[in-house]
Amino acid sequence: MDREGKILEEKYVEPRIFEKENIEKVLKKFVGKQEQVPPMYSAIKIKGKKLYEYARKGEKIEIPARQIEIYNIELKDIDHEKNIIKIKVHSSKGTYIRTLCKDIAEALGTIGYMNNLRRLKVRRI
Repeated sequence: MDREGKILEEKYVEPRIFEKENIEKVLKKFVGKQEQVPPMYSAIKIKGKKLYEYARKGEKIEIPARQIEIYNIELKDIDHEKNIIKIKVHSSKGTYIRTLCKDIAEALGTIGYMNNLRRLKVRRI
């Protein structure tokens, strides 16, 4: 789910998918509380092992969904030549942005991954 991984699939992207109004409409659907399934390559422990340990061995394991909340998603830019959208996300802790990017691409009717992540703020308690 990021540019470091192996390419699993490539797909033609319809130009209408990258229309600003279409993207903003889809992004709005992600605002609010929701269930999210963490990626296999994460440090979450299940049965005493980190998920990435299962993934590296090629083992499949059921990953329970977690409650997250997206407070806001803002469309920052669209690069029509490279089929890249830039977004700014304000979310609860425990949100996996790689998974969010994949889910947004699916909601747009295509496939996608996270190209770059820049954390702007971390709330410490």
